[in-house]
Amino acid sequence: MKHYFLLFITVSIFTYSSFAQTDGNGLAQKVANAYGIKDFKKAKSMSFTFNVKRDTFPSTSRSWDWNMEQNIVTMKDPKQTVTYRRDTIQSAAMKNIDGKFINDQYWLLFPFHIAMDKGCTLTQKDNVKAPIGKANSTMLTVQYNNVDGYTPGDAYDLYIDKNYMVTEWVYRSKGVAKPSLNTKWENTLKNKGVKTATNFPSEDGKFKIYFTGVSVK
Repeated sequence: MKHYFLLFITVSIFTYSSFAQTDGNGLAQKVANAYGIKDFKKAKSMSFTFNVKRDTFPSTSRSWDWNMEQNIVTMKDPKQTVTYRRDTIQSAAMKNIDGKFINDQYWLLFPFHIAMDKGCTLTQKDNVKAPIGKANSTMLTVQYNNVDGYTPGDAYDLYIDKNYMVTEWVYRSKGVAKPSLNTKWENTLKNKGVKTATNFPSEDGKFKIYFTGVSVK
């Protein structure tokens, strides 16, 4: 499993509290099903543009074309266009680009990763109040191990509604209790049966990640 978050911004004072925990694998599968994992596994290619907006900083973006059958990725940003095979990465420069790809597609496709990734532990907590919207939710915590991926040991708390859709999440770098980033999940689109949230704003609106040009074939 590979995961890679490039943006570490503390935007919440929500604290990680203790509730009765149960195994979260069943819940993770229900979430993945709600987002269309069966259709995702049939997809041959995806395209999307990852965008970041931060208060006083200029917006940034990069576009991806992902040939899922051949494991070939093309990245386009204002400075360069790069095409590579993900199973032949050797140089540090290509690892850096692949790290960006992992980061960006994890934001878009995390509901599928929680059902497919092997290097993580899933726990479920019921009747938890979401930190931003305050809605009563089921919290699914995804704790990655300290070995795999670009940023091992990270943890994510997903707040899930009765339809098994994620409404917001908290990212905790290295699994610490204090949140590193907290955003809502909005503007869910459906492409070829695959659902993806495309807008991830912070509570104060000063920061958001959003996707444009999402296409599934």
